[in-house]
Order: sequence, then C-alpha cells, then structure tokens
Amino acid sequence: MEFAIVKVDKNNYVLFDEMVFFRKHGRERDENEKASIQIANKIYDTLEDKNLYVLAAQTEQKFIGWISAVYIPKISWTNGRGHLFIDELWVNPVYRRNGIAHALMRHIDVIAQELDAIGLRLYVNANNDEAHALYKKCGYSNTGEAFFMEKGNGA
Repeated sequence: MEFAIVKVDKNNYVLFDEMVFFRKHGRERDENEKASIQIANKIYDTLEDKNLYVLAAQTEQKFIGWISAVYIPKISWTNGRGHLFIDELWVNPVYRRNGIAHALMRHIDVIAQELDAIGLRLYVNANNDEAHALYKKCGYSNTGEAFFMEKGNGA
C-alpha cells in the first residue's frame, strides 16, 4: 500500500478533521455536515506550536492515520533537553496491518533525534496487546507499572 507521512498544518487540516470525525463517529460526514464545518483560528495557531508535532499518513487525498507528540524540555541536569511524549497514535481500522503505525513511529524517532531529546515516552492501555507489540517492535520497553491519571477542567 502506498502512503506518505505529512505534517499536519493549516493547508491540510480539513483532511485531518475529516479523519478525526471518522474515528469518533465511525462514518464519513454527509454533505450537510461538510457544509457546516467551521475551523477555529486557534487550531491553526496550535498547529504552529514549535513543541507540537502532528503527522498524518496520507493516501491519495485522504488521511488514514496520525500520530501526535509533544516535546517537553526540562530545566535541570539535562541542560534543557527533554522527552518527546507520544500523545496519540491511530490508524483507520481498514488500513491497519500495512505498516502505517510503524512508519508514523519512525518519523517521530527522527524528530526526537533532530531535537536531541533524551528519549521518547508514551502511555499505552494495559489491555491493548496490539499496541504493546507495535511499541516493542519500535524499541520501547516496559519500565515498570504506571498509572495514567487525568483530571478534566470542566470544559
């Protein structure tokens, strides 16, 4: 299967938004939904954040998977170097098992090298065996038990 890995920006964000809609609803938008799309300028501003990396796998004129990561520098013994945290990785189920997730992970590895990051970190659901296998294939290891905790802000 042919696909390219591209940076998500304001020029292709509509494709990204379509993919996220599909992930959330399990279907493509209908014509009425497409006509009512309004993208806030804040999204474009966020995409310009120098520590945010959003990449998508593209086939023809469609995004079929993405990875997002955030670089967090540290102010300590690391002289400002930090970790690149992988926040999300998703591939449309129709396109899975084609090396897309692995390709997205490899692109994040390159970014980590360019940043001279200390390393990469991610959280994975304890019951997601497919993700565990992918991450091990990409060189990640379980460094011990951790709990993912979250607090909403009421929004």
